[in-house]
Amino acid sequence: MTKTFLLGAGCQKGGTTWLYQYLAGSPQFAHGYRKEYHVLDSLYLPSEDPARQRLLAFAAEQATADPQPGNRKAATAAHRLSMFLDQQFYFDYFTGLLHRTPETRLAADMTPAYGMLPPERFAGIRDGFASRGILTLPVFLMRDPVERIWSQVRMHARLYEHHAAARSESTEFVLNQYARPAYAARTAYDETIRTLDGVFGPDQIYYGFYELLFSEGEVRRLCDMAGIDFVVPGFEQRVHFSPKTNDLPEDTVRIVAEHYRGVYLAVAERFPDISLPDIWPSSRFVL
Repeated sequence: MTKTFLLGAGCQKGGTTWLYQYLAGSPQFAHGYRKEYHVLDSLYLPSEDPARQRLLAFAAEQATADPQPGNRKAATAAHRLSMFLDQQFYFDYFTGLLHRTPETRLAADMTPAYGMLPPERFAGIRDGFASRGILTLPVFLMRDPVERIWSQVRMHARLYEHHAAARSESTEFVLNQYARPAYAARTAYDETIRTLDGVFGPDQIYYGFYELLFSEGEVRRLCDMAGIDFVVPGFEQRVHFSPKTNDLPEDTVRIVAEHYRGVYLAVAERFPDISLPDIWPSSRFVL
C-alpha cells in the first residue's frame, strides 16, 4: 500500500483549510497536531523571518513553561522546535504518522507559505520522503488573483484592526497593499507552477482552482491522486470565510489584474482546458 505525504503549497485564501478538514475526516488520513506546521518556510524563506522569530520564541516559551509529563502543549511546542533545528525530525514525524495503522495512507502539512519555496527545497522534501518509501504529492490551489488579494486584505483587516491602516476594507487599502511582497509573493502562481512542474513533473501534482474545488468531481480527483477512498463532502461548511461588506470598484479590479497580467497569462497557458474568463471574472481585463 502506497503511503503518501500531501505537501500543501497554497495558495493562501484558496480553500486549503476546508480541504484539510475534509481529508482529516477520512479514516485513511493520519491527522497530526496541526494543519500548518510552518517548519519549511521558517527554515528557508528570508521573507518569513518575523514569523520565524515568533515561532521560535513561542515554542521555546511553551516547551519550558511547564515541562511536566503529559503536558501536550509543551510536548508539541518542543517537537516543532526540534523539527526546526533538525529537519530529519520533520520527515520522521510524518513517516511515523503514516505507519500509525495499516490502513493509514495519507498525512499532510498544508502550509500555504510553502508555495514560495525554491526548487532545491522542494527537491529536498521529495527526496527526504522518498528515502523513507513515501510518495510526496504537492497540492496547489489557485484563486482569482484579485479575489485572493481582496480576501487577504479582509483577513488582515480583522486580524490587525488595531492598526489604523487596517481598520477599513476600503479601496485605498487594497491599492496600498496589492503589490507589496506579502501579497505579491503569495499570488505568484506562475513561479510556483514552474517550480513544482520542474521538481515533481506536471502529472504528479494536484492543481486545483478555488472556484471549482467545491464539487464532487474535483474532490474525487484529489482522493484518487492521494490514494484514499472518496467520501461525499459537506460543501455547505466554509471555514475562514471572509465575508464581503462591499465589492471593489471596476477601476481597482482592473489595476490589480493588470499588475498580475503575467500570472493570468501563465495560468491560462498551463491549463488550456480551463476557461479562466468563466471562473476568474477579473481576467477580462488581461485575457
